[in-house]
Amino acid sequence: MVNQPQTLPLILIVEDEKDYRDVLAEKLQMDGFATLKADNGNTALDILKRTDVNLILLDLLMPQMDGTEFFYHLKNTLKKNIPVIILTNFSETAYPQGVADFVIKTNTSLDEVVKIIKKHLPITL
Repeated sequence: MVNQPQTLPLILIVEDEKDYRDVLAEKLQMDGFATLKADNGNTALDILKRTDVNLILLDLLMPQMDGTEFFYHLKNTLKKNIPVIILTNFSETAYPQGVADFVIKTNTSLDEVVKIIKKHLPITL
């Protein structure tokens, strides 16, 4: 019997703040995840047309296409059922119906973000 190589869970980070996006990607990679990065909703939709991901981390306020519009296209145009965790700095805002969770970036450590991701991943690590 041949062992198949285990593929890492793939997380798409959709975040326009480059420093936060890069630090988050590095942390996730150190914790055993593969990552893809997009700086706006348009780029993220292009990635999802050709790549399957296990989970999406989504900022709400971004140029070109914000997180709410991206979420609408994800669910209604691409018809993808991927867990989405909102990343935001706003504690009181309207989140799109159907998101898995939300993280207030300024109040949440990267270790806590990893725990939240693991809670919502459809696969076991």
